[in-house]
Amino acid sequence: MLISISLAAGLLSNSVAPPEPASSAWSTLSELDVAAVCENVSGIHPAMRDSLNPGFAANTEIACQRARTEAAAATSYADWRDTLSALIMSFRDGHLTLRLAVEPVRVRWPGFLVDGRNDGYVVRYPADLPVAENAPPEGARLVGCDGMEAEALLRSRLDGRTADFSKAPERIRQAYRLLLDDRTQGEPSLKRCVFQTRAGETALDLAWREVAWADLSPKLPAFTRRMSRPIGMEWLADGGAWIALGNVSQEGRLKALEAEMTAAQSTLRAAPYVVFDLRGGAGGNSMWGGTLASILWGADAVEGRRLAAQSDDPANYGKFWRASALSAKGIREAGDRFATQGPDMAEVAEFWHALAAEIEAKPDGDATLLMDECCRPREKPASVPPVAYAGKVFVVTDAGTFSSSVVVMNTFKRMGAIQVGEPSGQNEVYGESIGPIQLPSGLGSYRAPVSIIRQPRSQLGGLAPDVAWAGAMDDEAGIRAWVAELAKRP
Repeated sequence: MLISISLAAGLLSNSVAPPEPASSAWSTLSELDVAAVCENVSGIHPAMRDSLNPGFAANTEIACQRARTEAAAATSYADWRDTLSALIMSFRDGHLTLRLAVEPVRVRWPGFLVDGRNDGYVVRYPADLPVAENAPPEGARLVGCDGMEAEALLRSRLDGRTADFSKAPERIRQAYRLLLDDRTQGEPSLKRCVFQTRAGETALDLAWREVAWADLSPKLPAFTRRMSRPIGMEWLADGGAWIALGNVSQEGRLKALEAEMTAAQSTLRAAPYVVFDLRGGAGGNSMWGGTLASILWGADAVEGRRLAAQSDDPANYGKFWRASALSAKGIREAGDRFATQGPDMAEVAEFWHALAAEIEAKPDGDATLLMDECCRPREKPASVPPVAYAGKVFVVTDAGTFSSSVVVMNTFKRMGAIQVGEPSGQNEVYGESIGPIQLPSGLGSYRAPVSIIRQPRSQLGGLAPDVAWAGAMDDEAGIRAWVAELAKRP
């Protein structure tokens, strides 16, 4: 039985317990969605055919059985959401993600949130909202709550439900959830927290209150590192160049940036320093890293260093595609979506369509993975050509720098760029996600990876930057002044 989105939306309530018919409806919705996710993960995810991950299928069945049990007991929107979120999080795969179409009307919070930083968790007030009374000052460090130390507290509350605490950038991005609660009935789960301020440690009772989700949610990108920044190049007062890349998926804007950098190549190569800003870059086309790096350092030098850095371990190179009927269907649909985005995306659409056709024609179908000829190792050069730019280059990352943006970061770092800011997001072995795949309930969608990209752990990101920034990652003036000072150092 399918239950309409209008019924599902009508069940949302933060003030009264849902009646019995609603309880039955929420368990039905949850069971339908869990079954669909499990079927598609089994039929699409490349780990099901990955010889280096032999336990994936068994772990998937364990996660699905747990989710089925939770789904059967669901009585509310929050139960549905928690069940689906925990199922998706159980795979600990940043390319397997859930997007909600329906959000709670109101949530409960103490009037402030915590922001993840390089060295802990600090109090932060969302912009343009009233400051809570008798609350800790902005920047106060969270020591712990209700007798539990901060790191252990966040791990116990969030790991495997709404965050993957095995990854440093996710501990940063998801920390804000600690002091948000969309289950507004009953006693709050946290009562008293300790904060480190300039005056010393202070303990405060949390004064929980409700806030409209529509007022709070637009303020969260600063916490989740999903702040959008326009793609473009800016010349700084000291002669440096600041190049913001955003998501490396906006082909038209990136082509314009390529043209601008090419036209200014001689000036760019004479600059005292160059900054590539990858904050919030959630992925796209990693080939742009090599394209833009070649303008600065020279194409031969960029390609030479790439080849010289190739791994000699077969477990750390190569690209493979899941060759199932479901993956071919999703890949073809991805091509169709790109084709509707105009001429800038025509080549991308053509790639996805050709890949779908190749999978559909594969002789043994889903029995084995399809090797991508793109990523076989090539002969390493006897020597690497010199670079055309010898000045300092910085690449600014935050915990939102993810997927193909991590590959772009690695391209710049291979050329000698200094990574500054906070750890980039951790890229995944399983990539090239397809979707959105709609849930049967209509309450959300998810994306799933279809490829395996073998690479050494050092290339996955998520590690400490070369130089860490102590402040907020959206402090534009502060970060630019800090980088300018770093550029002056010998």
